[in-house]
Amino acid sequence: MKNLLKSILPHGIVELYREYYDNKVEHDIQVINFQVNNYCNSRCVMCDIWRKNDQENISTEQFRVVLQDALFKNVQHIGITGGEPTLTKNLLDYFQVAIETLPKVTGLSLITNALIPHQIKTTIKNISNICKSNDKSFSVMVSLDGINEIHDLNRGRKGNFDKAVDIINWLKEESISFSTGTTITKLNVWNMDQLLNFLRNNNIYGRFRIGEFINRLYNNTEEHTKIIRNFNEDEIYQLMLFFSKLEYNFETDETVKNTYRSIKHMLQGGHRLIECPYKKRNAINLDSHGGLAYCAPKSKIIGNMLEVSGRHLYAKNIKVLHEIEKKDCMNCIHDYHSDATDELKNMLEAEKRYRDLIKVSSYNQLKGKFSVAYSKKPSNKYKIFVVGWYGTETVGDKAILGGILDFYFEKYGMENIEVFISSLYPFITKRTIDELNVTATVVPVYSEFFYQEASSVNEIIVGGGPLMELEELALIAWAFNLAKKNENTTTIFGSGIGPLYSDEKKSIVQEILSLADHIYLRDDKSSKLAIEMTGREDVNNIGDPAINYINKMKNMIAPNKMNDKLSCYLRELTSEYFGHLNYEEYITFKDKFEEALAKNIIYLSNKTGMKPHFYAMHNFVIGNDDRDFNYNFVAKYFADSSVFIEDKLSNVENIVESMKSSKLNVCMRFHSVVFANTLDTDFLAVDYTSGGKINSYLVERNKANQMIEMINIIQDETVLYRTMMVNNLF
Repeated sequence: MKNLLKSILPHGIVELYREYYDNKVEHDIQVINFQVNNYCNSRCVMCDIWRKNDQENISTEQFRVVLQDALFKNVQHIGITGGEPTLTKNLLDYFQVAIETLPKVTGLSLITNALIPHQIKTTIKNISNICKSNDKSFSVMVSLDGINEIHDLNRGRKGNFDKAVDIINWLKEESISFSTGTTITKLNVWNMDQLLNFLRNNNIYGRFRIGEFINRLYNNTEEHTKIIRNFNEDEIYQLMLFFSKLEYNFETDETVKNTYRSIKHMLQGGHRLIECPYKKRNAINLDSHGGLAYCAPKSKIIGNMLEVSGRHLYAKNIKVLHEIEKKDCMNCIHDYHSDATDELKNMLEAEKRYRDLIKVSSYNQLKGKFSVAYSKKPSNKYKIFVVGWYGTETVGDKAILGGILDFYFEKYGMENIEVFISSLYPFITKRTIDELNVTATVVPVYSEFFYQEASSVNEIIVGGGPLMELEELALIAWAFNLAKKNENTTTIFGSGIGPLYSDEKKSIVQEILSLADHIYLRDDKSSKLAIEMTGREDVNNIGDPAINYINKMKNMIAPNKMNDKLSCYLRELTSEYFGHLNYEEYITFKDKFEEALAKNIIYLSNKTGMKPHFYAMHNFVIGNDDRDFNYNFVAKYFADSSVFIEDKLSNVENIVESMKSSKLNVCMRFHSVVFANTLDTDFLAVDYTSGGKINSYLVERNKANQMIEMINIIQDETVLYRTMMVNNLF
């Protein structure tokens, strides 16, 4: 019918109708993603462009004609990619055409694999110069998927990492704006922390994406399903940790942070939480033949702009975009940065509202006025709600939780108890209960659910950990306050007290202690302090709850002992333990200590022939991922030494195994000391708490002679070795 009408209607009327129809479809294309060619000299595992050997591409004059289309009248940025764009010998001319033809363009960019450094430098320098002379911004993205051989593996070319670093250093020297772009597949997932450390240490900004199935990369094949979005549970958890690290401690752009939040949501089985510039009709994909696509990942080519107006193609095929929106958009993990969806905005607003409540000042201001609506459902099970620092748990905290739950399961019977656990970062605690093989409901702290459960359960339990100088003391105070208002039981189970510096924090700890029906602490020093703060006599020292759980695991794991293995469980010195120092003094002390600690370990290793192995008691950015400390510590001080760094996830079982297989354990994290002693291993303890919890723990067990103070480490690079020999530990 359309063809019939076109054949009988005058040409002018047909064109008027087309103009009217084209105007009906709203769009505002501001970004073009242009593939200047469709061939590549990489062999990337997530892309098959290199297999196609497609040597055809539109000429610069054809490119000029295409860019003159009304579809592009508002374009502000054009990104030129490939293939590998620098393989196009006259690439400079395409940039020149874009500058001359796009009336509103302000910025241009290029992505490169860095494989031909000399050619790439010449090309980029020339492009940078014409952009400067035309007052246009220009930036380069260098593909970087890992350190050394990991990058080479993901990109399929030996020596590619060194060439990428060469290009990066040159871009720095030339003051050309650049960043790195990382695509994460199954092959490089465990190298992301090392890569991020490399970027930090070299003052490089980078962005990270999960590899996606993308039509223009020809990767919708069975072979690619093995490495793209095919992560096991450990890999997913590692990626959750990694994107959290980017969100909380690397990225500063809120839009990009939202991308990372969306990726985390999708890794957990959710849907996309950010918009897309293609979906919002602000961006378009143009291929090397003039083919137009609504988006790079999922759109088919809707027509060729050498034959038909792009504006008309866009309007005529709009059903294709609707179909993509319906079928693909919510499951697309590709990193097109755009606005947060209403769902994400609401999530962030709700979290902020409840986060503001978890401050000591907010608690003090609102505790007498705060109320929460809840319904107490009839149940024949005893409900416990474990609160504390969960959501940031170390391996030690996991053992604490295991010990507490074992106690209550034995007391009430596992079948008669219902467990709730509060969590500052719920994905962490969900992983913990999986590792402990228990059934529990994880309750987000920053939600109404937290206050409802605190009001309705039978017993609130502060589950280990120190009551120390932290704003999050407010969450414990809120839980106890609401429990007492509703005549429920409150228990402190195996916690320590301190360090405390401010009157505000001392006061709220005193209030928490006064609200507790039962106070069971982990050491004599904390018990005495609690009695002083409250005047109560019903304070008991039950030891650390982790001990019983470690003992349970002790005989279940029996690795072979390695007589040349020196295992180290170190941590970064953090400022909360140095409240008496200003920032400059703290940094100076920290640097001196770390250098001296390295010298001590090297001396001990050289004298005994033991090889240092570095393990992590904590994997989350909140509280500091010990793996990051280990990477930097080893890179700085052990360049000429043979060492092992564990880069995988830490749990109770593998820490027990690593300690029991070692000749000697050097412990710094508090619970590494608890583990090493409970497992009856030979160990030395470095007291970073300056007479605090490590000292208290060892004094009570008559093992203070195996503890070394930080000042002694700084003053004597042989003190670890001498303490080992004095105690007959070798």
